[in-house]
Amino acid sequence: MTMTMDATAPDPAASRQVPWTPGSFALSHAWFPLVHLAELGRMPIRRMIHSQSYIIRRTGEGIVANRDSASGPAAPVIARYGFAWIWHGDPAEADDAFMPDIPFLPRDRLQPGYARDTNFFHCTYELVLENILDLTHIDFVHRNFSGPEDSDEDTVRFESTSETVTMIRTIRNKQTSDYQRDVLGITAPFQDQHVFTHVFIRSGVCFLHSHYSAAPSMPLMQSNTPESRFMTRASVVFGIQQCDSPAYRRAWPRTGPTVAAQDEAMLDPQNPRYLNDPGKADFSTRFDAAGLHFRSRYNALVERQKAGDFAYMPDYLDGNDVAEVLKVRRV
Repeated sequence: MTMTMDATAPDPAASRQVPWTPGSFALSHAWFPLVHLAELGRMPIRRMIHSQSYIIRRTGEGIVANRDSASGPAAPVIARYGFAWIWHGDPAEADDAFMPDIPFLPRDRLQPGYARDTNFFHCTYELVLENILDLTHIDFVHRNFSGPEDSDEDTVRFESTSETVTMIRTIRNKQTSDYQRDVLGITAPFQDQHVFTHVFIRSGVCFLHSHYSAAPSMPLMQSNTPESRFMTRASVVFGIQQCDSPAYRRAWPRTGPTVAAQDEAMLDPQNPRYLNDPGKADFSTRFDAAGLHFRSRYNALVERQKAGDFAYMPDYLDGNDVAEVLKVRRV
């Protein structure tokens, strides 16, 4: 990957405002995981991508997706990682090489029901991704799960390609959270933590993973599909194969609705502020480097697609193989 930055160093991007109007353009030519395969039967299911309607159902020939109605134009569809993935864009340009590689999920096997869920955020998906890339927000919004912000060392860096942004946070000697102590029985008062977030800009798919020195963890894939300028569907699935603790594999997914509600409380008020007053300048700190770079990469994609260029650049493959970055085992 390219463009690595230590957030403790001066950030040149933070010294200037990036023009930012989330929800004003619909990026296309990407794969979206629209439906958990476990939910899909012969009765059609309607899903939205950027206000475009898709009808998905099983038939004797497999999974079929149509735009607008059950008899509308066909859309390319692939069953993988427990989802029906729909190509949003010119069908002639569909290529499974552009589908995110999820190293911690089985390609052709469903995860159990307790390891998957769907949540909603009442905002455009760009704001969800920007929030996810701010790994410092977990100390304040999700404090009961992550622990207080104090630590001996806290560094943030990011990496990016033309299609992806990754943020990596390293924390030394941080206080064990209430959740880890009271629910998981972790007795160590302090521990080290490494947190990873990886987002695919076009589709909104993201990976999240934390490594703790004294507590279990497992990676998460979250879809963040832009249904409209006002709604994001976040289907989630946990990589339970990466966790050796049976109790944690069961316990942690149950926190998903609470974590999502905490994020929703922060995200919901933001959407009308951008839509109704897009000219108002944002403030940022050095820890917003990844978010500011996400805005820059996003804007670059918008300008390319406005000019009729929907191609993927060669560095896409660099951002699509992140098993080593996330420190996960391939399954």
